[in-house]
Order: sequence, then C-alpha cells, then structure tokens
Amino acid sequence: MPTTQTLYEPDAEAKGHAAINSAVESLLSHLPPNFAFTSIGPAVGHHGIGRLRWQSGPPNGPVAVTGMDVAHFENGRIHSLYVFLDPTGA
Repeated sequence: MPTTQTLYEPDAEAKGHAAINSAVESLLSHLPPNFAFTSIGPAVGHHGIGRLRWQSGPPNGPVAVTGMDVAHFENGRIHSLYVFLDPTGA
C-alpha cells in the first residue's frame, strides 16, 4: 500500500501531491517575484533523514528569512518534509 507524502509547515500541513503542490504555489505567490531560495551549506543526512539549511531574499539583497527543511525518505523518495523557520531578531 503506497504511503501519502506530507508537507509540514509551522502553521499548516498538506498531504498528497496535489495538496503539496498547492501549498508550495500559495507560498511562492505571496513572496516578491525576485525572491530566491539558496542553500546555506550542503544538505546532510543519514539513516533516511536529511536536512538542508536555506535562506531567501532578493538577489544580492538582504536575507529576509532563514530556515531548515528536514526530510524523511522512504524507498529513495521524500515521504515527509518538515519546514522550520528561524525566529527573527527582536
């Protein structure tokens, strides 16, 4: 029986390809069009779990947000992805 892929964000979750696609499209539609996501160092992982630190903001501009994605893999594919946003400075 196939398992359902799930995206977990701080305030939401999406299950299945269509819902995940919709969640990502919604996120991207709320960002300025010139924002780019770039990795902070390499992705690392072991035992079916991987993480990638990232940042986003305008090219050559200030970083607007940083975070980390943690993925759980099954059979070589992402089964679940957890999105963590770093707190902003006070």
